[in-house]
Amino acid sequence: MATISNLGIGSAGLGELYDQLETAERTKLTTITTQQSTYNAQLSAYGKLQSAMTSLQTATATLGKTATWNSTAVSSTNTAFSATTTSDASVGSFTVNVSQVAKAQVLTTGSIASNTEKLGDITGAKRTISISQPGTEKPLEVDLTDADTSLSGIASAINKANGNVSASVVKAKDSDYRLMLTSKATGTEGQMTIKVTGDDTLQEAIGYNSAAGTGALTVQTKAQNAILVVNDITIERQSNTISDALPGVTFTIKAESKADETLDITRATDGNQKAITDWVTAYNSLQSTINSVTKYVAVDKGEDQSNSNGALVGDGNVRGIQSQLRGLLTDVQTGSVQIMAQLGITQDPQKGSDGTMGNLKIDADKLKKALADNPDAVQQYFIGDGKTTGLATKMSSTLDSMLSTSAGKAGVIQNAKDGINKTLKSLSERYDAMEASIEATMARYKAQFTSLDVLMTKMTNTTNYLTQQFSSSSS
Repeated sequence: MATISNLGIGSAGLGELYDQLETAERTKLTTITTQQSTYNAQLSAYGKLQSAMTSLQTATATLGKTATWNSTAVSSTNTAFSATTTSDASVGSFTVNVSQVAKAQVLTTGSIASNTEKLGDITGAKRTISISQPGTEKPLEVDLTDADTSLSGIASAINKANGNVSASVVKAKDSDYRLMLTSKATGTEGQMTIKVTGDDTLQEAIGYNSAAGTGALTVQTKAQNAILVVNDITIERQSNTISDALPGVTFTIKAESKADETLDITRATDGNQKAITDWVTAYNSLQSTINSVTKYVAVDKGEDQSNSNGALVGDGNVRGIQSQLRGLLTDVQTGSVQIMAQLGITQDPQKGSDGTMGNLKIDADKLKKALADNPDAVQQYFIGDGKTTGLATKMSSTLDSMLSTSAGKAGVIQNAKDGINKTLKSLSERYDAMEASIEATMARYKAQFTSLDVLMTKMTNTTNYLTQQFSSSSS
């Protein structure tokens, strides 16, 4: 911004006049910045609208998925095991008995007087402990120095190797220490065979062959698989977590059964009700957002209302979006459930606390009864044929189209934002051009004012000189 700080002694009033001219010139930018603020506010409002529509799109898509309506739950209380289900589980009752709990093998050495005494041959030669397990592809191999051959040294070296075996030293009493090796995996595939190479003395102290049951170690806990009997079918697995016995059912075994137990798998209508409630919440949130960005506040004549109205007040795109979505709510669907009111979902004709009209409200008891009495009919209302019928199917298609950002298939939101961004770019270019024009004009004024300042300074100097001469002559 060009300024004149001092135009000389002949410039009385010129600096102030220059500033006034510059202020007047720069008012030409005000119109552009005002338009930029307006369009930026619209762009922000469209962003809020897009976010609310995306939330509704997600909730609607959930209602349109078969998996949502096929969701199941375990309604029985079981003691020997627990179970969780997915939508792949079959509804029904199953007799379950836990015959055996999977356990990890635990091996211990005999009593050793010290946990720090070296047990191996003190030769300096390399020695390696190899721990093999049927369920592990490669044996765990641990190299030991002479100093590592104590119980504590062996345990530390095994744990540092971070394999499928953990080691610890147990003090039974004074001068009675035991090395304990525990498989990290349950089942027979976790059985351990320990072999020491390069140190026969250490091999005799801790070597063990699980297959033959021979060696220096004692089986503290026997490796065993989990055995589960479901409807008289015996299922044996390595782990206490069994997820491949019944489709969509995961068993977690806790203890052996004292008697047969019943596993009851039912339709999870609570999950269905939540999906519907989430959809209603998302729809109402969108209506609230639309109300916010399009609100109109009446003011007295002559007063500025730009700060009171929504950024998209009177916007045709928003009215079209709201009208289309509301229209879908009144569509009659095929099947025994044809309108939302049969599910206890209605449009509230009264204004909400935020001034929004047309919000959906739910009669929770009526919805719960509809889901309990005929869940398939409720599913049919929302999904239909999954292509062209069903409220959720049709609304998902509509929202997908509205929110599309694909080239050549951009939806109403993307097109509106693209239009605003194009206008903002044009305004930015106009602003830059106008600012350049103003700078050029002010530079011209500055040159003119500077010339005038020089001339006035000369005239002032001449006047002062002549006044001095006349004064001297008069004297």
